Amino acid sequence: MRHRPTLRRLGRRLGALTIGLTVFGTVVSPMATHAAEPDGKAPITDTARTKNVVVTADGDLKRIVAAAGGSVTVTLITGDKVQVGIDADGKVVARDFTSAVRPDGSPVEFQTLTRNGKVHVVPDDALGLVHEGLLDWGLFDLAQLVSLVAAGRVGEVPVLVTYSGKDTARRAPKAAGASAERHLSSINGRAWEIAGNGRWWQGARGTSADKGAGAAARSAGSLAGVKKVWLDSVVKVDLETSVPQIGAKSAWDRGYDGTGVSVAVLDTGIDPDHPDVSGNLIEQVDFTGAAPGARDGHGHGTHVAATVLGSGAASKGLRKGVAPGAKLRVGKVLDDEGSGYTSDIIAGMEWAGRSGAKVVNMSLGGGPTDGTDVSSQALNQISRSTGTLFVVAAGNRGPFSETVGSPGAADEALTVAAVDREDEMASFSSRGPRFGDGAFKPDIAAPGVGIVAARAAGTAMGTVVDEHYTRASGTSMAAPHVAGAAALIAQQRPNLTGDEIKAVLMSTATDVGHDVFAQGAGRVNSAAALDPMITAKRNLEYGRHVFPHSPLTQKVSYRNHTDAPVTLKLTASMSVGTTPAPDGLVSHAGEVVVPANGAADVPVTIDGRVLGTEGPFGAYRGRLDAHDSSGALRGSTRLGAYLEREKFPLTVNVIRPPGALHLNFGPTTFLPLDENTTQEGPERVDELTAPVSTRLVPGTYSVSAKVDWHDEDGNRHAALPIAAEVSLTKATTITFDLRKLKPLTVQTPESTENYESRHLVKRTSATGKWAIETYVGRSNASGKLWALPTAKVRTGTLTHELHSVRTAPVVTMRAVGGGSPFGLSPRYQTSDVSVGGGTRTWQENGKEVTGEARVLIPRLPVKGHLPVVHAGTGTATEIAKVNARGRLVLMTPTDICGAGQCTFEKLRDERVAAAHAAGAVGVLVAAPGLRDLAYGSAGYFACTDGLKSCPEVKPYAALPIVHLPYSEAERLIKRLEAAPSKVQIILGGSAEPTVYGARYSTDGQIPSNLTYRLREEDVDRVDHSFLADRPQQVTHLTWEQHAKSGASVVPLPLPRTAMQQTLTTYFKRQDDAVHRFDSVWADQVQDSLLVWAGRERQDTVLGSRNELRWNEGPTVPGAVAPVRTRSGFELPTGTPCVGCRQGNTFYPAFALTSGAGAPQTMFGAIAPVNLTDPFVTPSCPPPACGFKLFDEQGDELSYNVEFRHRGDLGVTPEHEPWSRR
Repeated sequence: MRHRPTLRRLGRRLGALTIGLTVFGTVVSPMATHAAEPDGKAPITDTARTKNVVVTADGDLKRIVAAAGGSVTVTLITGDKVQVGIDADGKVVARDFTSAVRPDGSPVEFQTLTRNGKVHVVPDDALGLVHEGLLDWGLFDLAQLVSLVAAGRVGEVPVLVTYSGKDTARRAPKAAGASAERHLSSINGRAWEIAGNGRWWQGARGTSADKGAGAAARSAGSLAGVKKVWLDSVVKVDLETSVPQIGAKSAWDRGYDGTGVSVAVLDTGIDPDHPDVSGNLIEQVDFTGAAPGARDGHGHGTHVAATVLGSGAASKGLRKGVAPGAKLRVGKVLDDEGSGYTSDIIAGMEWAGRSGAKVVNMSLGGGPTDGTDVSSQALNQISRSTGTLFVVAAGNRGPFSETVGSPGAADEALTVAAVDREDEMASFSSRGPRFGDGAFKPDIAAPGVGIVAARAAGTAMGTVVDEHYTRASGTSMAAPHVAGAAALIAQQRPNLTGDEIKAVLMSTATDVGHDVFAQGAGRVNSAAALDPMITAKRNLEYGRHVFPHSPLTQKVSYRNHTDAPVTLKLTASMSVGTTPAPDGLVSHAGEVVVPANGAADVPVTIDGRVLGTEGPFGAYRGRLDAHDSSGALRGSTRLGAYLEREKFPLTVNVIRPPGALHLNFGPTTFLPLDENTTQEGPERVDELTAPVSTRLVPGTYSVSAKVDWHDEDGNRHAALPIAAEVSLTKATTITFDLRKLKPLTVQTPESTENYESRHLVKRTSATGKWAIETYVGRSNASGKLWALPTAKVRTGTLTHELHSVRTAPVVTMRAVGGGSPFGLSPRYQTSDVSVGGGTRTWQENGKEVTGEARVLIPRLPVKGHLPVVHAGTGTATEIAKVNARGRLVLMTPTDICGAGQCTFEKLRDERVAAAHAAGAVGVLVAAPGLRDLAYGSAGYFACTDGLKSCPEVKPYAALPIVHLPYSEAERLIKRLEAAPSKVQIILGGSAEPTVYGARYSTDGQIPSNLTYRLREEDVDRVDHSFLADRPQQVTHLTWEQHAKSGASVVPLPLPRTAMQQTLTTYFKRQDDAVHRFDSVWADQVQDSLLVWAGRERQDTVLGSRNELRWNEGPTVPGAVAPVRTRSGFELPTGTPCVGCRQGNTFYPAFALTSGAGAPQTMFGAIAPVNLTDPFVTPSCPPPACGFKLFDEQGDELSYNVEFRHRGDLGVTPEHEPWSRR
């Protein structure tokens, strides 16, 4: 049996252009903030390094969004607003956009991009500055922005600004729309708060995606002298058996307990009265600004501090920390919810570095980075300038690889993983290598499971043990064990720098048998750290190197801590995966003598030349072991290098289409096609401006990208250019000449306009191992979809598809009088009868009820003549100067419209209201670049006192509002100026729009002829009758076409209408197709407020004329008459049936059918191997569905009932035989 087809939900938004990209066979690394408590994922073996393959919201984000009613509105530094939600698959999605008005009125588009596992929304006039590194991607990270809203930052964006010139940050002038908060010398930066009104962006605005925007922006305005702007993101908090487990008691027995050493803990604060820490506390500073002092209202900081140096006084010494003699300095950088801002963290690090603390513990962190993020940079700078050792939790995003969080990703950080009391890796502990560059992280491990330590008064973090103690797990708990061990070493040898203490701890760690990217050097061993014979630099990172290779040399430094010279014998081993390195790859001295109390350096060379052209190439990992004369291992240095195979640059250039404004390009995907290529898989380049270049191994590739742009009227266009087969044997450049684009056009028997369209391009490799599916779409929008024709492909497959739903226009206009008549292109916001107005929830009989506001769109008559007047920008003063009564008012409100959308509230409440007061019958709106009349969703409201307390849903507008292209409005204005009393508008349109649906598919190439003609004789008619006995609306109506041949299954929306109406639809005929229609309708419980009333699905094979009656009567379980089709879909027999037998199991497959016998098709058939059920029709369990089984002699069989495959019903007789019928 062939596999069941995948139903791809591509999404839809009014007035939107949807962009999608799916790469099959590749994986995406997760990027998310880690929390104090682990996620509870199942453990995996260390060697089976895995990655997340889907981009999903973490638990915190889901809770935030759910608490807000399903969506959260975030503010970008540009002043734009984005409504963020979570889809049915748990993925972060941008549901809606509201653009801030730009000073020049230019339109703005939003790019929704998934980059490094995170979803970003970037306005097109910021793309150039993001691309050039002036604006960090985190500023547009939806998950991080939602976290800011949850932390109370609504309507403003906290940022960190770093500067280029020395000490520039201290003297940075105030920028309009921003307020300075804190100077941070470690990064030559300053914390700012950007107001959400867009004023700061007006002074910083770049030049769309054009390269060179960064240099221009840095020369003047808000970004003068700025190196980079980062989001001041939210950072979160990430001992009976654990202390002896790391050898601390042995250290105490020798007199080392941390006395004379001060340790700083940057966390949620401290309970200064807790008996375990009160005697050690010497300083506490608050950086959160929440309250005076640094009192811990969360519990995390007190628990961590006590693990480092708690006295155990509240447990009579039982629960001591690792270094109970050390002194404690506390920096409260996280609030009582366990969250804080990056600027607070950096300020705390700077204070700790100046305070005299030898060791700083940071059991906190953000998402995985490559160590170049702003907090990691600050940590590196402070460590190097002060000699302070920063011990940082690795994070709790395990067991997935590349999940070590920032600032633990910093080079200088001693980054700590977690093991349990048996030295098994904690499943939650974040794994390396470091994201982006593959560097070694974490550095060391320590106990972090079930750690009992001090409980701050009034808190309940973790699992409360008693009044004074609580139990918690996480790398947050592991880090303070290492910080305490560092304090013991600092007491013994106070002259060691932080970097030297780090080397001692790593060199003496106990290898507990796990992967190096799980445990680092091993589990910390305090006892061994006090008696090191030899310590060595633990990591030799050679980085990534391109072909052809040359020798690479680094030095490992061995330090002898004894009074006698030590001779070390050195042996190195490396491998790529499980393949050992060839001879000669690693070379070094075979022996070295390290002098007493001295050091010796040994050069270690990796020579990639020995690999030749055959390899093996890739990520080499290994170790250099040092044994003394007795054979004892005295040091082991990790080695790492990435040696690339031969690659050539492949560059993509773009020539703009005529009249294109604000062109956005990318991302670009390079798909390996042939069987001989050694390319590791598809490569995606997220640069958003051309040219785009990458380096690939020789082979044959498909290169595809997404392009969108506007024309001068604001119409939005999109294309999916593809170079279907590119042979790469040398440096190669290809050019997408967008002047050669062809529009994708569907011609229907009558004049229609786009309601929903999807263009898909699928490309697969020769073996099918790799595939990419890219799509663009338009909903209720002007503009076109375009494609570049291709030649027939020779390697792999290429499929081009167009899915289209078009409607007869609900409004048409023609200007007459004063000259030759001319047509106009009017549009309402949507062809639907209503638009969304937000969500309301309230309680009824103890249960929560959710209602959706659907606001009816007022419309003009579809017949008649109306005079028209021009009233400037439409202010009340301007309208008063014209005679608007009984007329259409044409207004060009360029002060509130033009940047893609209007400020709808002002348009409705000021301009349209003024026209209504003056007696106008409708409003025509035009502005340069205006595309949408977007009635903004009113968001989510919790009605605390029942339905009656729900806020009123504002009507769409007092008058019909129609959008005209600005060029047409200018022509109409000129006609009015020449003959104001003669010009009239002839109205037309359809009150109940006729709908046409069609799907087209071409294999092997994108053809040169992209005009598709849908003739009257090529369609099947379906009349949808929506029955109701009370006011209701259709809130959801979709169409799917399932067929063995032809296009993919892509659900497409059909226009929403009111119940008690008929919608006439026509669909392109395909004989082997079954059509599926889904409808949802809702009761009107208040003006514009709807509550779900019912859902119905109808699957049918179409004849030339068909009727589907919705909500006709009660639905009951019953058998449906079989319908024979030629397709059978995935079925070789081609015979759908009502009830099916497979072996000795009978599948009743009951369906819900209407009492009036509405036509249905039953899906479920017998294949030679097993029963297939493409649509997974649900069965009806007994006793609701009774039936009997008989054998060949007519004797009734008893049977067992069981539920199989998603709840379908299977029935097996209790005795055999029985025959197939």
